[in-house]
Amino acid sequence: MAILADGYSSKLSFYKLKTDVFQQLRSLHFTMEPEEWSSWDKQKLEDEYSPSKWSLRGPADWVLDHHVKLVTQVSTQVKQEVSCQLDISYGIRQGEKFDIFGAEELPKDAPVFVYIHGGYWQALDRSISAYSVAPQHKAGHVVAIIGYELAPKVCLKEIILEIQLAVSAILKWAAERGSRSVVIAGHSAGSHLAAMLLHDSEWQNKEPNLNFLHGMVHISGVFDVVPLIDTTMNIPLQLDRDAAKSLSPLRCFSQSMERVRNIKQLLVVGENDPPEFKRQTLTYAQAQMRAGFTDVHCKVMDKLDHFDIVEKLQEEEYVLTRLIIQLLSCTQL
Repeated sequence: MAILADGYSSKLSFYKLKTDVFQQLRSLHFTMEPEEWSSWDKQKLEDEYSPSKWSLRGPADWVLDHHVKLVTQVSTQVKQEVSCQLDISYGIRQGEKFDIFGAEELPKDAPVFVYIHGGYWQALDRSISAYSVAPQHKAGHVVAIIGYELAPKVCLKEIILEIQLAVSAILKWAAERGSRSVVIAGHSAGSHLAAMLLHDSEWQNKEPNLNFLHGMVHISGVFDVVPLIDTTMNIPLQLDRDAAKSLSPLRCFSQSMERVRNIKQLLVVGENDPPEFKRQTLTYAQAQMRAGFTDVHCKVMDKLDHFDIVEKLQEEEYVLTRLIIQLLSCTQL
């Protein structure tokens, strides 16, 4: 496991953990006890899992409103500038569609970057989630943006199965094109959905094109949904404790993960994300390493919050953009 050094360093070097990982993560001043939240009252839980409240850029309502306006504007512009195939169905539900950018003009063997949006499984949409397209397209990468049905129309388990269907369809398409590699990224709830692919051996064993999946990027992810049970985020989800445990990547590590242990893992979280998001990210990175994942990197993004950490994916020189480009080109992080 490695922790990425200075987020805006031109060398993108990594610090290797040469001593006890637990102590190293503690040195970053993040609480690592996974059940500390269980003693909190409902308001503290609500606050810890309300990322907009932790931004230093402005009031929570402004941060959310600004985010939606910005990603909508950027996504609309991208569709005018980059060739795209929109509303490609991978299932029968209205939300079961993905968009593909750049496939028509880029070489058949171009790497494919797959992105899954966040929104606590109940908000946002693929149509406003194309903000990473321009710099990836310039780098010679095809981009696929996955959509899915939202709660309460469907339950979380059904959303997880939808993502499996979508990823299988994209992997098949990439294999038929002769793509060199596929990297999947998810933000917030989208990171949870991406991570769950690593914890379903049945899907992995049935997926003939899994070898095309070269890396995963987890951006300010939710890896344990149990703390959400007593928050308003659970109102549309209606999860009880048993269901939440079974749908939490952090609680679903098993011995049957051989097919995914060599997939590169990059986990990033904003310095101004809530402490619980930082704890979950670092705890999940540690759990991956203990489970035998061979290439795990974790980075705290300086001065960024839960929203501008992905808003900046529109920027060619943004450190996370460059790291994703490195992953797609199959070079060492």
